[in-house]
Amino acid sequence: MSSPLDLGRFVQRRQLRGYEQDLARATYAYGVDLRRFQWLSHSLAAQTAMRALELRWSTHATTLMTAGDLQYPEGAESLPILQELIQIAELLHAGLPGIRFVSAKGRASGMWPLVAPLANSRGGDAWLVLDHDRLQTEAPAVRAFFLAQGLAHLQCGHGGLFMAHLMSARDRVTHGLVRAALRSWSQVAVFSADRAGLLAAGELEPALQALDRRGRPQPDWLPSFSPRSERERALREFERSRVVARIRSQQRHRREQASPEEIVAALEAGEATSAAAQPADAPAAEVPADAWPLARCDQRLTTRLRLL
Repeated sequence: MSSPLDLGRFVQRRQLRGYEQDLARATYAYGVDLRRFQWLSHSLAAQTAMRALELRWSTHATTLMTAGDLQYPEGAESLPILQELIQIAELLHAGLPGIRFVSAKGRASGMWPLVAPLANSRGGDAWLVLDHDRLQTEAPAVRAFFLAQGLAHLQCGHGGLFMAHLMSARDRVTHGLVRAALRSWSQVAVFSADRAGLLAAGELEPALQALDRRGRPQPDWLPSFSPRSERERALREFERSRVVARIRSQQRHRREQASPEEIVAALEAGEATSAAAQPADAPAAEVPADAWPLARCDQRLTTRLRLL
């Protein structure tokens, strides 16, 4: 006999996971971005419009799989990138979404970027669509940036933003309306994701390389993000933050304490580009006295964007 569903415990677990995610993304994300998407998720008018697109997405998602544009990860060749995702998810304390790979047919259509985070506006049924073959051509640190960017978009509630743009792309008028209505969310959302990408990349230079779109075709349906120059400046400021200093210190400590055999195993596993959470018995991270608090990065960015 099966035990009856304990609805109270189920709701309690969901609330706890939501609270944990709030704490995790608040450690790196742009405050204005978090507040705007919180408003979007609680706005009756916004949710009514988003719900209409979400109903279409459920059918379209099934079609993408049955038509062969997307496929489930399979085979030994998919394991390394899945392992990278697990490590980056641990770094960000993010949940793992459903993973889909772009097939050769899907790649030929030109409609998929390297990484596409998709979900409904409430964060359920999240997908992370990866162009595995193109990602494998990127340097490890650059690839880590893109993977962390996608996970952070989902962690910060941006999956519905991408879904809305994708589902409206087949109608020029509707797509124009969606772009206009969600422009203010699109412009700030990218800063949180870029910060997560920098944490996973481990250094500033590969993060800046990832912002270069040359040789990386972008489908027309993607949201219109802030200009590259502003994103670069925001990353350079976040590089000076206490968050980055703390995580880099933890990464150095792990390497120094590791044996040669563990270092080789870590390199083979891809840990050179991302690190898991600090062990419980590790010493406190070394943070320079002149490192910036996250609030200072937010304040400077908000002033430049003229959001106040």
